[in-house]
Amino acid sequence: MGLLVPPEVRDESAAAGMRERIARLFAAQEGGRAARYPVSIVKSRLMTASFRATEGDPQVLRIAHALAAVLDQVPVFIERDDLLAGNLASVPGGVELSSVWAPWSEEELDALCAAGFAVRPEDRAEIAEINDYWRTRSLTSRMTSRYDEQRLWPYAQLGVVLPAFRSKEEGWGPGGMIGCGWGIHHEISQIIGVFDYGRVLREGLTSLIAEAREKLADVRLMSADEVARAELLQAMVISLEAIVRFAGRLADAADAAAEAEEDPARREELRALASMCRHVPLNPARTYHEALQSLWIMWLVILPAGILSFSRLDQLLGDYYDADLAAGRIDHDRALELMQWLRIKDSQIVITSGQTHRSKYGGLAKWHNCNVGGQKPDGSDATNAVSFLLLEAARTCPTPHPTLTMRIHDGTPDALLDAALELIGTGIGLPAFVGDNSVIEFLTREGIGIEKARDYGLAGCLGINVIGQSRTVAWPMFVAPRVLKFALHGGVDPETGKQVGPKTPRLDECADFAEFEAAFRTQLSHFIALQAEFNNITIQSYGERFPQPVESALMDGGIGATKNILGRTLPLENGSAVNPIGLVNVSDSLVAIRKRVFEEGAIGAGELLNHLAANWQGEAGQAVRELMLSAPKYGNDDAEADAAVVELYRFCAETITKLTSTYGGNQKAASITIGTCIMPGGKASGATPDGRYQEEGLADESLTPMRNRDKRGLSALINSVLKIDQAAWQALSLDLRLSPELFATAEKRAEVAAVVRDYFERGGKHIQFNVVSSELLLAAQRDPESHKDLIVRIGGCSAYFTQLAAETQDEIIHRTEYASLD
Repeated sequence: MGLLVPPEVRDESAAAGMRERIARLFAAQEGGRAARYPVSIVKSRLMTASFRATEGDPQVLRIAHALAAVLDQVPVFIERDDLLAGNLASVPGGVELSSVWAPWSEEELDALCAAGFAVRPEDRAEIAEINDYWRTRSLTSRMTSRYDEQRLWPYAQLGVVLPAFRSKEEGWGPGGMIGCGWGIHHEISQIIGVFDYGRVLREGLTSLIAEAREKLADVRLMSADEVARAELLQAMVISLEAIVRFAGRLADAADAAAEAEEDPARREELRALASMCRHVPLNPARTYHEALQSLWIMWLVILPAGILSFSRLDQLLGDYYDADLAAGRIDHDRALELMQWLRIKDSQIVITSGQTHRSKYGGLAKWHNCNVGGQKPDGSDATNAVSFLLLEAARTCPTPHPTLTMRIHDGTPDALLDAALELIGTGIGLPAFVGDNSVIEFLTREGIGIEKARDYGLAGCLGINVIGQSRTVAWPMFVAPRVLKFALHGGVDPETGKQVGPKTPRLDECADFAEFEAAFRTQLSHFIALQAEFNNITIQSYGERFPQPVESALMDGGIGATKNILGRTLPLENGSAVNPIGLVNVSDSLVAIRKRVFEEGAIGAGELLNHLAANWQGEAGQAVRELMLSAPKYGNDDAEADAAVVELYRFCAETITKLTSTYGGNQKAASITIGTCIMPGGKASGATPDGRYQEEGLADESLTPMRNRDKRGLSALINSVLKIDQAAWQALSLDLRLSPELFATAEKRAEVAAVVRDYFERGGKHIQFNVVSSELLLAAQRDPESHKDLIVRIGGCSAYFTQLAAETQDEIIHRTEYASLD
């Protein structure tokens, strides 16, 4: 299987590990970070014209025809150093505007330009016309039309779900979306799933099209279900055949580039590229390069998603690579070059939105996950040569994207884990680790058979999915400390004086802590239920407005199903996840209230409320804050503090999973704080009784203690984390910052590896590391121009540190840095 990475390759610097054209691409990407992104409306123009022409037709067919219109007409070209065919936008370095999420106002276009994007003045009038068409047809308009005025519309504006809705037209994403790629999607909020790319590589689209045509011929329109089945099958045929034509257009572009090419070697390379695009994805891939080309074309069609999985890329490509090596069709350096190209191209992809979302997703964050390692369905280790190649590509071509997540199980080879830790030690924040024990237990608890469970993949930063058998659509941030704020005031929002939750006793009306805890749970249950309803409206509206025939065809049983992927009940029905963030802050707050207010009487309840409202101002406020800070805190292996967080996570998981979704099945409990949402989440929550200031972000990630409150070392922190039943949650995340010295030698990395293995053997679900010193981070703040390449981990992805807002940079700097594993 060729599992070993050549030592001479492992020892090279990043620059030395690049061939000339990869170095050229890497340097161009560096320059691009300081440039303006040209905003194109070509995709939006073509898509909107198609929708205008198909008014009155079934929506799934309109989607298919719009996709075909884009794929048949969008400009295609081959750039100088392209190793795979398929441009990201209709202009080099550009992005495509879309109004299917929500319209773009002049104010939002102005803000977009101020953020580094370039909208052509002559396009603004057409953007306004496109806005007018989509104003009553957008996803947001469908969602908000279903919000009643008494409960759900006030809830959407309340700031518990992040970000708060500004208006019924703009929703929570004012300014629509912008992205790359050619699918008819709404970019950021979309399907978080792992599609069955393997079938396309093995069988080609010809097999999928033939199956769809065969099933369509057998349909008899004797029921509403059969009519729906026929329409979906027709849409699949239209869409998949359009992808084949698109590949042919790429082949023509490669041939044209070859005709104009003076260098004989590049000319032959371009001709080979054209030949590949005429063969895949229509037919089965025959080589490693063809498999990548086939995957890249499919990726482009569904790319507008900021949360999209490359699946288990080493499993998809491993056999092709081994066969090519054995036949002499490829060598290590060529295979590495292709992986490096993929890293650069993915890092060139830009996904953004209006102002509100940009404050939530910092650094142009996206979550294109490549899964590495893990187990085969029979339980044997899945490591292969491509597993190492993915790590090597990230080390020699250090871009923030795509993100890598390595699955760890008892049989994970030491060599693979050491290669991963060596990469992490460079500071890139890749890969993150997930534990097979916890993930597989979660899946088997959900009724998934063990062989399918072992073959799971991850989408987004930590979206656990069964390949081709699950997907999450609604997964917004639910700000739990804001609910605590309402509970402190009897269900009243102190900012407006409105009764926003059930009437319960205020903190200063409670006789004891048990009464207040019961009041808080009443509020939490109420708002979790509202969030579930909110999610249900999202997934129902998405399925109605933008059914997805291509993604549906890439799911088990999708061809021939009555409903598309945005309506079917799937084997792992995880369509909607309730995602509370800030639970650590809530738990620490509850402990501090119990200790200082009720048990000790050190501070009066009314006085505490006043100091929270004043954000701990004044000498008295500071004294009370210190009192609350000194209460037991999660992350120190403290029995009292940890018991509180364990109970809170248990209560949330049980409350969430009792609620149902419109796709069938139950809501899933998932807690991740992606991107930079801890900052707006913190501001929405105000000062909290754990001693946090209003302007401070919430605790980073779901399992990470609040910054600098974990005082007893890494072992104590891990002991605290492992007390939580992590298998009850679809996603939980632990983010740690370790000193670079802990990764300096193989011996030191072996000690870190032992900690990682122990964590997962004891039930941990996820862990990721920032390995960068405070000195370097501070230097980057002082002199960003000299540190443009500095990459850090923010939530579930990596990003360039100097592209982050100053408040996010400060938050990373102030995270606890561990210099010892004790």
